[in-house]
Amino acid sequence: MKKYIMLLGFAVLALALSACAYDGRTTDVETGPVGDTIHFYGLELTTEPVELLVWLDNEDWAMALMRAFVQHHPNVTFQFQQMGNVESRGYMQQDGPAGNGADIFAFPHDHVAFAIADGLIEPIPPLLQAKWEAELVQSAVETVSHNSRMHAVPIQTENIALFYNRDLWGETPPQTWEEIKEFARTYNNPNTHDWAMAWEVGNPYLNYMWLTAAGFQVFGPNMDDFRNPGFDSPEVARGLEIFLSMREIFGMSYEDINFNSTEERFRIGEIPLTITGPWALNDLHENGINFGVTRIPTIGGVQPIAFSGNILAGVSSYSLPRNRAWAYAFLDFMVSEEGAQILYEYMNHMTTRRNIDEIPGLRDDPYLRGIAEQTPYTVPMPTIPQVNQMWDPMSELFRFTWNGDLTIPEAQERAMDTYRTLMRATGMDVDF
Repeated sequence: MKKYIMLLGFAVLALALSACAYDGRTTDVETGPVGDTIHFYGLELTTEPVELLVWLDNEDWAMALMRAFVQHHPNVTFQFQQMGNVESRGYMQQDGPAGNGADIFAFPHDHVAFAIADGLIEPIPPLLQAKWEAELVQSAVETVSHNSRMHAVPIQTENIALFYNRDLWGETPPQTWEEIKEFARTYNNPNTHDWAMAWEVGNPYLNYMWLTAAGFQVFGPNMDDFRNPGFDSPEVARGLEIFLSMREIFGMSYEDINFNSTEERFRIGEIPLTITGPWALNDLHENGINFGVTRIPTIGGVQPIAFSGNILAGVSSYSLPRNRAWAYAFLDFMVSEEGAQILYEYMNHMTTRRNIDEIPGLRDDPYLRGIAEQTPYTVPMPTIPQVNQMWDPMSELFRFTWNGDLTIPEAQERAMDTYRTLMRATGMDVDF
């Protein structure tokens, strides 16, 4: 057992890394005679023994992946260290140059720009990139792409969707927000805090969809222009008008809105509708809620676009040359149909593969399939470093207009001022 301790301000963060090994050479499956060469999407893999170090956040899932992989390639031996996705990039910066970093490590989508800038990950070989572009969800591929090159593979994806209580709403999910507004006219009772729907109206991740319904996309058409956050655009103004029209459905004052008064009430069966994601599934099952999941309804005939988030895996730039080709092969296995089945079986997570019909278990899961209905209508969260300065001003757009504390133009001006202030704090030029 290794233990690393990191001091962060006033808090001490202890990260335990459990190391274990699986020797694939004990299997009786043969890739071919030792020394053979396998041609793999422009790469050449030798069947000489090779050992890969893998950092992933769940040991059971990782061991299942490695066991399955060496059934196909028994010349590969794995060393595994359990490593949190959020922490892995920092440890790679520390351990990679010293030769102690992993060959393959996972990290969240919003770390990819930093990993590329810091030279931590290798770009994906062109033929393998073409394969993944054909097989994986486009929004997930965009998350890992920089200057038309993929630099990692998106292995898990998640996004929000509409969750509905079948006992309170009915068996057939709503297709339009107009249906929900009509339902709210007879269901809502402010005196007893009964609302047709409740969600966290200040959460920019959940509420971005109101802006996209009006044609907005943050940071410009490619989501990579930090000088163009767009909070002062006409599309945002129209999106906020749509957002405020939802007070017909949910009339609670902003100061009373929090997780407990919104999503938690849905999780215990008190609210017909909410907006949430796959992280809510376990609680809903444990609470015995009779619920369904579907894509977000249309607004005036327009399908809202939501953010998607992804967990990525990359090949370390510090990986030895003889290991890299096999590391790419392992990445490909992680997002194969077999890898997607293992991800679902051990993690109950959604693969980034476009077609889930060939994945046992997942293809029959009505809840993840419901979330997958929204997946084609998602965009990746921006991966430029300035995304960290995006969240607070976007939240202000919703927070200060819901109760009428600011007019829409005033809220837009405030959001732009907040963004510029946050940018100045990073030393960036804010002449826009």
